[in-house]
Amino acid sequence: MNCLSGMLIIKSVISRKRFFKCLRTFFLFSACVLPLQGYSQQQDLLIFGGSGNREFLGCVSCSETSRDSIWNDYSQYGWNNGFGKWNPFGEFKNPFSSYSACNEFSSNGPVLVTRNGKFFGRLTVNEFAQGSVCGISGNEQLCQALKIMCARS
Repeated sequence: MNCLSGMLIIKSVISRKRFFKCLRTFFLFSACVLPLQGYSQQQDLLIFGGSGNREFLGCVSCSETSRDSIWNDYSQYGWNNGFGKWNPFGEFKNPFSSYSACNEFSSNGPVLVTRNGKFFGRLTVNEFAQGSVCGISGNEQLCQALKIMCARS
């Protein structure tokens, strides 16, 4: 059983920290980020959102102890920080915000880019948004990981 299928079965039994550690591992190493065309692990994969995608929302590929990491619960960019950029009532995780990764109708979700600006996709569960990780040319495993993360809000 791989990490993702296991998470669907046992997510209510394991601790929140262990769940997100497993999800982070899946997100980064189980065919989510690595198959993105042109991505190499030596580059930081960053998230930007908001109007014109100018607001920094965190680093996907950074260590969970990094202050910029979305995996750091104590960082302002931490996915699980209820007071940070990804809080469930804010504009980037709220299922009703036009800039949210978790809004199935938004076409303005955050973008995944490297530090030098190379675009890798739009971080949104909207499968019809151009460049969406959940779109027809997106990444199924990355999409599933994002949907699980949004459901845990």
